[in-house]
Amino acid sequence: MNMLSLFNNFANDFFEICKKIEGATIEFSIENLSDECTKSFYSSFLNMLDKAYFNSNDRKKIYYSKAIVRREILTVVGYVNVTYHIYQNKNDNSCYCFIRDDVLNFKPYQRISNEAEYKIIKYASENNMSQAARYAIKNVILSRATISNKIRSYNGTLPIVYNKINNQRDILYIEMDEIHVNMQKQVTKKGKFQNNKICPAAVVHEGHKEKFVKRKELFRQKNFATSTLSYKGLWHIIYDYVSNTYDIDKFKAIFISGDGASGIKNFQNVFPNAIFVLDKFHYKKALKCIFKKNTDLIKLADEYLRNDRIDDFKTLVNSMIKEYPTQKKAMKDKQKYILNNIEGIKNQNHKLYECPCSMEGHISNKYARYITSSPYGFSNKGLKNKLELLVSHANKDDITFKDFLHFKYGKDEYKKIYDKYEKITNKYDHKGIFRKEYNPLPTPSSLPIFDRNIDNDKLLNLIKTRKEVYVY
Repeated sequence: MNMLSLFNNFANDFFEICKKIEGATIEFSIENLSDECTKSFYSSFLNMLDKAYFNSNDRKKIYYSKAIVRREILTVVGYVNVTYHIYQNKNDNSCYCFIRDDVLNFKPYQRISNEAEYKIIKYASENNMSQAARYAIKNVILSRATISNKIRSYNGTLPIVYNKINNQRDILYIEMDEIHVNMQKQVTKKGKFQNNKICPAAVVHEGHKEKFVKRKELFRQKNFATSTLSYKGLWHIIYDYVSNTYDIDKFKAIFISGDGASGIKNFQNVFPNAIFVLDKFHYKKALKCIFKKNTDLIKLADEYLRNDRIDDFKTLVNSMIKEYPTQKKAMKDKQKYILNNIEGIKNQNHKLYECPCSMEGHISNKYARYITSSPYGFSNKGLKNKLELLVSHANKDDITFKDFLHFKYGKDEYKKIYDKYEKITNKYDHKGIFRKEYNPLPTPSSLPIFDRNIDNDKLLNLIKTRKEVYVY
């Protein structure tokens, strides 16, 4: 079957499709008609490729025709019925299918095309899984479990690209926090059940983009999050990014902000000269826990801490413990927390520190809606892949189809799959299988009309279409 006959068959089916469409208005009818026509054309096009390979000499030299299979597959245009041949090798009796193995690149029992999965994954990286299940594929509603299972099944990673920056600013800011995840129940190495996991996350930026606006944005922000590495491993990833993107020696200062967790403060191996700053939100929260809502005592305690009057601060805390003896343990814990981060509190007023940390807005809230608030438990692999998609969206990375293949198949297999796509695309493009030996000619209605029928027949024979040639 060639392209002309394909379009002819498509035109013949057009009126049959029109009869099946029921709509209240012309516009709805046209919309539904376009969807049905697209699916019909997709099915006919694959059928054309299958017949072309069936009749090719390359196939006849190697394979016998074994069977004809009919499948319903999910594509970017919806569910499509596809019919294709299964072949058997003449030498080793192995099975092969041109449409399934080379054109669609389907694995055994696969029913969703890679292109449809790519569209679903891009939608899932920007929305939750329920929305991706409902709206990723037009006129098709999938289950949330289907999306979750697809994400969990991927074995690769999204590629990381470093672009060197020449016009960097003088100050670099690194903010780090943690993401709490509800996991599926699993047994730890110590034999205990664990259903909660902490994933370190960070954002690197160069301060506010514009200081004079009320709603400020971060300049050149880069997000990081991991479910497989510790804080130490994440610090090494951040260092690789900073060293490949910036000239570290040109920075006047590198400020690292966080809530004071030991993993966040363990940055000396990668950034030995960095300055730690305690997040103001957690600092004020600790003061309010001790001194309640007494703003005068909070200001006094803050003054004691910033002027190294530690004994006076402890005396002030003891006075509050006498007033609230039942809360002694909580107050002592907050006192210890504050004193362990006294240098970070003082650095809040550092002369070069111009962009205060806002971890809850810059880090936690980006993932809480999709990760922390999820009522169901993640698997380890599903969490890893979901975090990669969310980080890619936070960084405003455009996931290409090639990136998706790398993400789905892994570095060892994606190259083979991508090479197949390029081979088929180059072989069956409009310059290949659809190439003709003639140029478009005038239609019969535009030809001159003679008085005698015999003269009209001679003219039609002269301009008759020559035989078409297809390149395989």
